[in-house]
Amino acid sequence: MKTTILPTSLILLTSFSRYCVGYKSALPAATSSKVRERLGASLSNPIISGRFLRSSRNILRSQSTGENRGSRLRMANEGSVDKVHEKGLFLFDFDGVVCDSCDECTVSAWRTCHLLNAIKGDTSLSTTHPPQWLFDKMREIRPAIEVGWQIPVLLSVLMEQNYASSPDCPAMTVPEILENYESLVLTWLEQHSLIADDMIHTFGKVRDDWIENDLTSWLDINVFYHGIAKAISHCSGEVVLVTTKQQRFATALVRHAGIPTSAMPDDSIYGLGMYKSKADVIVERMTKRKTDPENTHFFEDRWPTIAKCLKDKRLEKVKFYLCSWGYCTPGEVALASQEPRVEVLSLDDFSKIVK
Repeated sequence: MKTTILPTSLILLTSFSRYCVGYKSALPAATSSKVRERLGASLSNPIISGRFLRSSRNILRSQSTGENRGSRLRMANEGSVDKVHEKGLFLFDFDGVVCDSCDECTVSAWRTCHLLNAIKGDTSLSTTHPPQWLFDKMREIRPAIEVGWQIPVLLSVLMEQNYASSPDCPAMTVPEILENYESLVLTWLEQHSLIADDMIHTFGKVRDDWIENDLTSWLDINVFYHGIAKAISHCSGEVVLVTTKQQRFATALVRHAGIPTSAMPDDSIYGLGMYKSKADVIVERMTKRKTDPENTHFFEDRWPTIAKCLKDKRLEKVKFYLCSWGYCTPGEVALASQEPRVEVLSLDDFSKIVK
């Protein structure tokens, strides 16, 4: 019987095809058809096929010289992983870094306080839209707010202060509110017999109702900072969003801004209640992706959040950026400028780092 000797390249290409087909059939049932189609397309992709052939020939050569095939495969895999991870891991806060949501938060907080009967003052004021002076004041005290549900609380505090003020007992100044906001929040909750979960539920319901009744105005009042969406969309590294906003709202805004799921998948958007701390998310994503701290970048506009991360030994060598265009005070910018591990970033420089 005559034996037919096939060219090495044909044998290798056949093995590659069988590998791809086997891997494709082993995918979970929930895997999207697009993923399956992309994998199937790789069978006929000459670039991928060519790379496989070249890699396989090298392995065959190593066998002929007595080198261990398994060792060479591991080295090849490790090298390819390193190249991917060199692109970096980029994690962003949302409000004050990616999106200027202060005006939307003020309107939603105003409506929340009305639902909770927590507005003191002129009852003739609109229940759906706050007075202009309140927009300005909320922007001034925004740096104090750590979690979104606290916004209605501090708005109510401002209204109470304004209502009860007199020449003998003036309202608290913005610096005083910034300094005492934690105690102000706790006292307000006790006075109104409410807890954090009540505020989260009501604040979220107000937004849900707004979206249902007038999606366009809700989207339009949330403004993405110039160039942010484009930079994130074209980032070659892995992009993660970490926000105290509820995930469904952040996701809707990200998609409206034009950031595709290919750049930022839904499961890379961490919303309120999905994590304990931002430091934990950073560590989780570094571990999952096997990314070195030196290639990990965290963008935040709250100095207290960065200061807390700096004390976490798990985050040594992670690169931190205080986004000066966000909700931070001049004093916080000055503190960040004195910290060697933190870079105070301007909006113009954002796209130079996120790429």
